[in-house]
Amino acid sequence: MKYQIEKQGEEIVIHFEEVGGNAQSVIDAIGRCQAKAWGCSTGECMKIDSMAPCGEQGSLALRLKPRPDLALDVASLGECLKYQLPRHLDQGKS
Repeated sequence: MKYQIEKQGEEIVIHFEEVGGNAQSVIDAIGRCQAKAWGCSTGECMKIDSMAPCGEQGSLALRLKPRPDLALDVASLGECLKYQLPRHLDQGKS
C-alpha cells in the first residue's frame, strides 16, 4: 500500500493506493490513534478533531480536520502512519 499526504488549507487529505480489501483496517488504525488508544512518537494524531472518508469508488482517501486552535503537520502525520498502520499494509509512502 502506498499513500500520499497533502495539506489542503487547515485540513490534511491522505490518499491511499493499493489498499485492496484493507480499507477498513486503515480507517480503524487511524481511528485508534485518534481515540488515544495507542500513542505514537509524534502525538500528531491527538490533534485530529474529525476524520471522514473522501474519494472516488475504488480508492481510499481520508480528510482530517484539526482540533480548534491546532494545526496538523504533514511530516508528523507521515511518522504517525508508519507507527499506526498494520505492519503488513505499511509499505511506505509514494
